[in-house]
Amino acid sequence: MINAAGTEGLAPLKQSRGHLRQDRWVPIALAIIGLLLYLTFRSSSLDDFDSYSFALALETFDVTLQQPQPPGFPIYIGLARFLMLLQADPVFALTTLSALSGAMSMLLIYLLAREGVPYAPQVAVLGALLFGLAPVTWLTSGKALSDMPGMMWTLLALWLWQRWAENPAEGTPSRPLPCAAALVTGLSLGVRPQNTLPLMLFIGWLFTEDLVNHRSLQLWLGVLALGTVATLIWLVPTAIATGGFQAYFATIRHHAAHVGRADSLLGVAAPLSDAFRIRLIALADTLLISLIGTGVYAPLSSSATWRLLALAAMTVPSLIGLDGRSRWTRLLMGWLFLVTAQTLLLETLDRPRLLLPLLPPLTLLVATGWAKRRYSHYIVGAVAALGALVMLIQTAPWAAQLSQAPAPPTQATTYILNRYPAERTLVAAAGSFRAAQVELPNYTLAYLYRFDAAVVDHALKTGTEFIAILDRDQFTPEAINVLSQGSTWVTLEDQTFTRDRRVHSQHDQVRLQILVPSATLPPEALALPSDGCLYVGGADNGRHLGEGWFRPEEIAGVPGRWAGQTLTTTLRLMLEPTTDYALRLHALAYPAGQRITLRINGQTISTLTLPQAWSYIEARLPESEIPRAAPLTLELVHARAESPFQVSRGTSSDTRLLTAAYESLCLTPLEETSD
Repeated sequence: MINAAGTEGLAPLKQSRGHLRQDRWVPIALAIIGLLLYLTFRSSSLDDFDSYSFALALETFDVTLQQPQPPGFPIYIGLARFLMLLQADPVFALTTLSALSGAMSMLLIYLLAREGVPYAPQVAVLGALLFGLAPVTWLTSGKALSDMPGMMWTLLALWLWQRWAENPAEGTPSRPLPCAAALVTGLSLGVRPQNTLPLMLFIGWLFTEDLVNHRSLQLWLGVLALGTVATLIWLVPTAIATGGFQAYFATIRHHAAHVGRADSLLGVAAPLSDAFRIRLIALADTLLISLIGTGVYAPLSSSATWRLLALAAMTVPSLIGLDGRSRWTRLLMGWLFLVTAQTLLLETLDRPRLLLPLLPPLTLLVATGWAKRRYSHYIVGAVAALGALVMLIQTAPWAAQLSQAPAPPTQATTYILNRYPAERTLVAAAGSFRAAQVELPNYTLAYLYRFDAAVVDHALKTGTEFIAILDRDQFTPEAINVLSQGSTWVTLEDQTFTRDRRVHSQHDQVRLQILVPSATLPPEALALPSDGCLYVGGADNGRHLGEGWFRPEEIAGVPGRWAGQTLTTTLRLMLEPTTDYALRLHALAYPAGQRITLRINGQTISTLTLPQAWSYIEARLPESEIPRAAPLTLELVHARAESPFQVSRGTSSDTRLLTAAYESLCLTPLEETSD
């Protein structure tokens, strides 16, 4: 971030300052581009668990209730509340703040590069365009999250410190106190403190340089005082609102311990070498998703291949041969290494938005490489134009979906709201419980950070007719047993709401299951279609599904469902007990050598071996085992279950225990077969 003047072949600093004055239209144009893109494509809903927490905080700020989560982000919440004065809508306030911050960040990338390499304005333009049009930047700039405002405040503080550091100190009695830089630094800690590590180290580096060069350190006392005042501006009211400093810091310690267990390197249940390799793979996957929308876990389609080749063509030629002697390059590489290490060691690695802090140094390094003196301005201009066009075409459809398609939790809660009355419906939600809390305020909620069986028991005693289970795959068998009252409540509907994972990786699928008492489900509802085949991957067949199933998905090119939540997977059917039936399953096993035992209402009828490729397996359902005038419960009892994540030692991101996948089940009366 320090000026690179003094490197061989650079233009005089005075001349470069003249270029800064002449090129004022460039940053204005960049800011306008950012504003038009980000404001136009703001999200139509709250996309993330944290988004709902921020929305609740706009009404009632309470860190102890995770409104929002510690450390509270008070400056961020304060700015959003100011925007609420324009329109009393949390989605508007939070997404507008992100959009404004995104445009400002794009401008600050330009300004940082113009200060750092004033002899090469193309670095600033290309760096700003690469940063601003990258999918993770564009999409995060439209969401109700603190990531982009936090990025903007960190970049602003870095730029202010950079400008102050440019002030020549030699031959002058003193340097001016960096008032703006110190104040913005203190305030930035109240926006998103996890983004400020590079800023803190840069300040430490400037202080160390003054110490080594025997400069007066008196101004650093002023820096410390101003930074402390700016920090206290948000820290004191936040602590008071939490019940005092002791209570506030206790909530931070508790939250940090949880994050350490759940998200950090030490939280991976594997030897350290394996854990490090697993997280490296996950980091590469998420970084690629944040840049081109395709990670290392996904199958490499032709479009993904072209995007990967385009990324390589953009980055590899620029990064090869970077001048490692340049102070600008060394600082950018140090910045990138620092945030990469922080992300790899401490952050959860399945959220592209958390990789946003890697983008400024990475894009500026790429831009610096393309602007090397042996490249003509025309080549760099062509690279900038082509790169911007490719990213614009790539990201625009995802941004359009963000602005038009509600997040799956919102889709699911809207579905409940339109079909099931609040006074007769109990809602149990796991990862989407914040969405239920905000979108379904009049419904009884049986999950608020923990599953509450007492709420379920009370609701069932007071006239509840429907149980809506959001995030069905996240509930333990014990919780499902409570909700289904020992399987006496059965599935009426099983719906999965989705949105392209590239738009927002978290909550990209929400499975909703509606339970009703078995006595209220008419027998004809469990009858098979006229062709006698039940396609378990279909959205309309949820009423046939019992325990053990995951959401519908495409498996090796075939629509179906994985089983494995429990070793025993069940189906509920209505059959006429007039003859024996031929049963044909289209299935594949996950563990090798998988064996399944077929049972009807607890009675074993057959044991089969299931291969690891899609195959048809057949069995016979004897007439004597088919109940009369009552549903038949078909149990598929699997011998074993394994997790792809564990089997592949982290090469797969799927941590579910899987037994087998099923596409269809067909039952044919044997008398028809004989004809």
